[in-house]
Amino acid sequence: MVEDDELPKSSRKRKHSDVWDHFEEVEVLSKKKKGETERKVKCKACSKLYMYPKTGTTTTMKRHLDGCFAHHGEENIKKGQGTLNFDAADACGIDLPVVNFSGGYDHAKIRELIATMIIVHEYPFRMVEHFWFNALMKTLNPSYQKTSRTTIKNECLQIFKSRKETLKKELKHVGKISLTCDLWTSNQTLCYMSLVAHYIDSEWNMQYRVISFLELEPPHTGIVISQAIFECLSDWKIEDKIATITLDNASSNDVAACQLMSKFKARGSVFFHGKFFHVRCSAHILNLLVSDVLKAIEPLIENIRKTVKYLKKSPSRLYKFTEIVKSLNMSTKRGLRLDVPTRWGSTYKMLERAFSFKNAFLHYADLDANYKWEPSSQEWRLYAKIRDILAVLSMATTVFSGSTYPTANEFFLLIVNVKKVLNDASVSTDKFLHDMGNAMLQKFEKYWKECSTLLSIASILDPRYKMDLINFCFPKIYVASDIEHNIDSVSSTLKELYEHYESDHTANLVAAEKKVDNQAVALENGTSSNSLMAISTQFRTFMKTTAKKVSKSDLVAYLDEAALNHSEDFDVLLWWKQNSSRYPILSKVAKDILTVPVSTVSSESSFSTGGRVLDNYRSSLLPYTVEALVCSASWIRGSQKKKKANKVSS
Repeated sequence: MVEDDELPKSSRKRKHSDVWDHFEEVEVLSKKKKGETERKVKCKACSKLYMYPKTGTTTTMKRHLDGCFAHHGEENIKKGQGTLNFDAADACGIDLPVVNFSGGYDHAKIRELIATMIIVHEYPFRMVEHFWFNALMKTLNPSYQKTSRTTIKNECLQIFKSRKETLKKELKHVGKISLTCDLWTSNQTLCYMSLVAHYIDSEWNMQYRVISFLELEPPHTGIVISQAIFECLSDWKIEDKIATITLDNASSNDVAACQLMSKFKARGSVFFHGKFFHVRCSAHILNLLVSDVLKAIEPLIENIRKTVKYLKKSPSRLYKFTEIVKSLNMSTKRGLRLDVPTRWGSTYKMLERAFSFKNAFLHYADLDANYKWEPSSQEWRLYAKIRDILAVLSMATTVFSGSTYPTANEFFLLIVNVKKVLNDASVSTDKFLHDMGNAMLQKFEKYWKECSTLLSIASILDPRYKMDLINFCFPKIYVASDIEHNIDSVSSTLKELYEHYESDHTANLVAAEKKVDNQAVALENGTSSNSLMAISTQFRTFMKTTAKKVSKSDLVAYLDEAALNHSEDFDVLLWWKQNSSRYPILSKVAKDILTVPVSTVSSESSFSTGGRVLDNYRSSLLPYTVEALVCSASWIRGSQKKKKANKVSS
């Protein structure tokens, strides 16, 4: 083991950052250059070593101190505190409570923490009865009391109930909520309906919470689905807050959307006359397009899959292949990878990785007589033709499936890119590309037009795009005779939507002014000084009303300003948060429209060509328990992300 020798104190330079109070400079033997030493910094609390910051930046050292338990423990001991506070959100995704290191023990709090861990990390209840888990807990604190699986299950259910009440209170104060809904199956063929609420909170952070993971009794018709959704919304008391629902492309979902809209119309709570209510899942539409491509290159996929399995099964074969790769001056940093057959995104990555090694496969086949799955030159030629299509579809699917950032405003740039590669294929002189491009274009045209107006408006509400993106994209999407009509249609719908919000805003102003007038009348009936105050109050109200009449509307003022320069890391929600006082009405429109998700699934599920299936552990539980675990995990992770976002904002 290398010993760390301190540098002489006289050789140290004065450090201006407080972080240097907790680190010291040391020289250690270099692992890269034998016999030489290198300069490092060592944490005084835990002796962790880091490279010496030659540029003067102390970010790494500060980050270490934030998570260094030894450092925080020493600090609190020096202050005479009996407890140690630490935030391990980055590691665990949950809030950890105050931990008492002075000997105190709170069994109820420990049990709650264990239950939270089981929920978030999807551990089985029986874990608390495992010998080594209890040995660990006893070692940490001899006062630890063993907990049964039944007790910890009940603790999980209690967390579900208490957090549900907390979330109900939060949802009372949000604006419009957009829903996503999809169906899952267990290995016992039970069907579960997942319902997720998406909204933007008061700090302009995108939030999403699973509000139901309900067992759905057969038959799974649109009427059954709509009834289950509406009952859930009624239970949460948010049935009057729903703006849109995003669903997969299935006839039962079309019926469900119609049934739900009828219920909302009957209550008088349908958003904007129901024009935007039903949004089709864009990731699902892209999956339908991808299926055409994958079918065309199925022999190549199968050959690559068998090749990767064959090589990885034997270390000697893999070594021989690696040596061939090196001899051809190819990079070995990124090796072969095997796909998950039901996830087309992983199949695409497998093919891309294999494509870079196509010459190596050819050479390997000459050396191994048992290798029978070398892709043919014809198969590689077909793949080369459709690489661009798969790359564009992969990128679009990834962006569409985000759940922690707005996706509606990014729709048009990506969809134009998809349309472009399909158009290029359809006019290709190559028969294979021509036929495939035409088949995919037919599917593309069938689905995307239905959601174009809503997503056009979402793009306009991104200050980088405004009307410029629509004017740029529409000529690339529509035939010449339809361009002007469709642009006018989007503009008039946006104006109508804005006036809808403006009407509500004006009604609120009138109500507030009436309240002020009533207070002024009461003041007039008092002393002369009160009477003067009343006249002054009424004059200020008059000036506000007059100014509002002569000024531009938020919408006109917003569109008159030039679009911002395009930036990849631009945060559209942060911009609206910072400019909500300039556009008090339009910012409300933006908050509700940018909430709309264009996909029903998260990014890790969106590349799936199979169904959504529960794992074996959850499939073995009672439906109510499954719902409690799935929903609670969503709420715990979501609340932690919200706290982290608020910390960054502050």
